[in-house]
Amino acid sequence: MKLNIVNSLAVFFFLIFSASCNNPLQKTYSPSSYEKDIQEIRGSGKINDDEVAVLVKYIFLARVAGNDLTGQTYKDILNKVKTFQQKNYELESTKEIERDARRNRLLPHLEAGLLKKEYSNKEGKEVMIYTVTLKNISSQKIKTIAGNFLLNDLLGKPVTQLNIFVDEEIKPGLTLTKTIKIPYHNADFADQRIRGKDLVDMRVIWNPEKIILENGSLLQ
Repeated sequence: MKLNIVNSLAVFFFLIFSASCNNPLQKTYSPSSYEKDIQEIRGSGKINDDEVAVLVKYIFLARVAGNDLTGQTYKDILNKVKTFQQKNYELESTKEIERDARRNRLLPHLEAGLLKKEYSNKEGKEVMIYTVTLKNISSQKIKTIAGNFLLNDLLGKPVTQLNIFVDEEIKPGLTLTKTIKIPYHNADFADQRIRGKDLVDMRVIWNPEKIILENGSLLQ
């Protein structure tokens, strides 16, 4: 009976050891074996292609920054990246909740809209021209407005952000129309995207940040 137990334990630990050896994620990172290790990880099916891409990108950025990952297993490195991504996701979620709450507080005072977007090149000056409207729907004059329009594609991915700061009085019930010119840089991929998209093909979100009323009240 004792012999059988010993044999069973030996087989168990052998299988554990074999599984560990056959998992390239358990290998420790080394610059000299990195490329070979990544190929083995990609071919092992232990993680998907997106996770491989994240792992490769993190290691590349770490090397550029001079951070030494030698001695860490690829599994530990990937887990570190996932933890970082989760914290970023939670932070972004918190920011989104705060933006929604602020929007709900300020929307009863102001309506904002993005009417038009166009590209202009006059006398060698390239600009994007945005036409926005700001309507005071409160019972008091508005003196100052700060906020931004977030322009996303139809999948919800950010394309650009148009910051708004208006220091002009708007009487209750009236609408102020503003034309905003932003320098256009042809080498900037974000500028290329915003120029090539029509407003109907974008999701425009107004994010109010601060409103100052005639009596000096600050709404935010």
